[in-house]
This record gives sequence, C-alpha cells and structure tokens, in this order.
Amino acid sequence: MIPPSPLWRTALLVSLAATLVLPGAPLAAQGAERCFPETGYCISGPLRSYWEAHGGLPVFGYPITPLQTETVEGQPLPVQWFQRDRLEDHGPAGVMAGRLGAQLLEARGQPWQPRGLIERRAGCRTFPETGYALCEPFLGYWERNGGLTRFGYPISPVQEEALGSWSGDVQYFERRRMVSRPVHF
Repeated sequence: MIPPSPLWRTALLVSLAATLVLPGAPLAAQGAERCFPETGYCISGPLRSYWEAHGGLPVFGYPITPLQTETVEGQPLPVQWFQRDRLEDHGPAGVMAGRLGAQLLEARGQPWQPRGLIERRAGCRTFPETGYALCEPFLGYWERNGGLTRFGYPISPVQEEALGSWSGDVQYFERRRMVSRPVHF
C-alpha cells in the first residue's frame, strides 16, 4: 500500500443554507422545459439558459422548487432554488444568482461591512470595494467559474469553520460561500 501523499489537493464545495428557502407563489412555465425525475422539478426559459450556460448540474445542482415569485430586496422576482444556489430573473438586467453569501452571514448575526483597511497579500487579488483579498485556492475557482458576475465580491476573510464531521477553510462572497477542504488521493 502506498502511503498518502503529503500534498493535499483542494476540492471546492459550495453550499447553501436550506433555511433561507422562502415560500412563494408558483409561476407559469416558460418555454422548453428540462425536467429532473430526481427532484420532480423542471427548469425553463431564461433560468434554464443561465443554468446551462454557467455550469448546469455540477455548479447549481438539481432544482428543488418550482419557478415562483419571491420578494428579493423589496422587489417581486421570478425565482427558482437549486441545491446550491437561488437563481433570480431580473428581466432586462438578466438572470443573477441570489445574494446568498451575504444573507447567510446576516442570518448568523454577522452582517458584513466593507473594511476600512484594504487587505493586500502577494499572489492575491484585492478588492477595494470590500477591503478583502481573494487568494488561492478560491481565486482560481472564482476566476474560472464566472468571477464577479457569478460570485460577487469577497465579503469575509478566509476562516476555518466546522462543517458537520469535518472542518475546512471558508470564504464568503456576496452570492456564495466557498469551502475548501483537503482531499487525499
């Protein structure tokens, strides 16, 4: 048996807080549907186009609600929840991922605020808009998978969190929470 390599590879996991799912009124289906027997829900129209163009099943997971109207930041919008995201149809502005990272921090009693200091670190990208830096392994994943449009700005430093039976490095973004944990190969 070969002993495990001392090098760790990093697997990025993205999670949502299921407690953020809000009830809403179902909407009529839009255009050609793609249905998933795994959950019994379908996707269609602009949300389906966005879902397919930005990673589909590996990135978003299966739909876990029907298309419905929800109030998002004071505005009624067509919304559909997926295993790892909430997609919102903002009409002429297009489809956007929900601001789940910011909402998750708020729900935990840790609303984020822009930092007065700008975090500068070698090999990292700094965002003056929030004061936080984005470093590997999150930086590469962020850049390859949609960047600012998909994830938003970083709104926390990297921090270790207990996540079930293991712990990992976590960084919050406006629209997501990224988790990095070591994996042995």
